Amino acid sequence: MIQNVCLDVRGAVLEGISPIDSKGRCVTQRDLMPGESLPFHKHDQPASADRAMMPRGYQRHDSFPVETAAFGVVVEHSFDFGGGEGRRFGVFDAGRGDGGDITLLAPDTVSFAATEDGGAGFQLFVGPNCGRRVDAAALAGSWLIARAGPGVPLGGQSVARLKDLREGRQESCPTRLDAAFTRWYVQPVRYRAGEGQGVPVTLTTLISEHYGGEHPASAGHVERFYFTRELGATRWERWQNLARSHDAGELAKDGSAFASAGRCSKAAIPAGGAPFVMVDCREWTLIVPPDNPSGDRPGFFIDALRSRHLAAGLLAAPASRD
Repeated sequence: MIQNVCLDVRGAVLEGISPIDSKGRCVTQRDLMPGESLPFHKHDQPASADRAMMPRGYQRHDSFPVETAAFGVVVEHSFDFGGGEGRRFGVFDAGRGDGGDITLLAPDTVSFAATEDGGAGFQLFVGPNCGRRVDAAALAGSWLIARAGPGVPLGGQSVARLKDLREGRQESCPTRLDAAFTRWYVQPVRYRAGEGQGVPVTLTTLISEHYGGEHPASAGHVERFYFTRELGATRWERWQNLARSHDAGELAKDGSAFASAGRCSKAAIPAGGAPFVMVDCREWTLIVPPDNPSGDRPGFFIDALRSRHLAAGLLAAPASRD
């Protein structure tokens, strides 16, 4: 879940160098630690037609650990847009698509607890442990990414039970939960490097597929997430089921146009037999140096969350140790 930092022969962090560096400068690597500065940023790959105008892509998506009082260390995957429309990288442009995902790390389960994007705004995900009021237990294990155990291969499937609570109705638990078939597996995936940053790289990848329904064949959509040891969140895809669309012809046309844009390489259709078409994707493998030569401070999305009364309590920082 967490992006790694590169170290030199003395164990010092190398600024501006990523674990997929093609010049052999990353001698060894380790997880970024809570509170540690970001020595590089991950940006998405721009469409072929936009590369000259937006060489740094549209979105920055860093994956870093944050300490909280209720959950211990969580992982923030930030959505930081900086391509056009007055949006700036490194600044939380509220209401313009900026946001992120918050990942909970339990002994045997990894799950999303909250998200914010330009579509549905800020959402909390609650699961079967939601009683009457939304609390820390309600968020655990809701949007399932994967389950694992000692000596058990990282692969499996389950039907998650969850509900996304949008702003204005996030304090009380829902009367019913939605079903989301989820499967996760590990396989090597070949990723593109940024232009001028070397050759493509193959990384061992945890892939998690979240279906919009209990049965893969009838699910209206699929979100597919890719996580690597080197970069944390590395790629994301959105697929729509043509058979569940009100205008399958238009959706197929949109999918074809997106595929030809060059933002992401081709991917296998999600399993289940439904006629899925990929309509959106981001591949965060374009490496950008920090704005500050000594590294940039993390804390983009979660800082904004802590200004809201409910999220402020659920994701509060630990008490001072002084």
